[in-house]
Amino acid sequence: MNEPEWKDANPETADLPNKGRTVITLIAGGLILGILALVGARIRTVGLGAGAFALITGIGFLLRRQKARFKPGIALTVAGFLLLLANPRFGVVAGFAIYFLIVGAIGLVVMGIFKALKISWDLGKRS
Repeated sequence: MNEPEWKDANPETADLPNKGRTVITLIAGGLILGILALVGARIRTVGLGAGAFALITGIGFLLRRQKARFKPGIALTVAGFLLLLANPRFGVVAGFAIYFLIVGAIGLVVMGIFKALKISWDLGKRS
């Protein structure tokens, strides 16, 4: 009787909101990274601004030394560095930087989709 209304009755699905948040974060992060890579390569000021912002934010995450912010800090630092390199003045390096950003964006979206399919598969087996 003292159980709160929001508590999940099925303990197997208690962590479902966290899994869903992870799926949305992966897909949205991949889309944003892809858009930034394509726009940042074409419009120099956008690429430099977004790259500098991502690099500084990622380094800030790493300097805080919190376990939950380590992976996003690494990802932001690398993405910011690659966005800074993705300018036409770097020549061949710019092409590789854009390539790695696009591959990373596609990888994030694919990981998000596979994680969503795995969650739905696991939920389907339980019911």
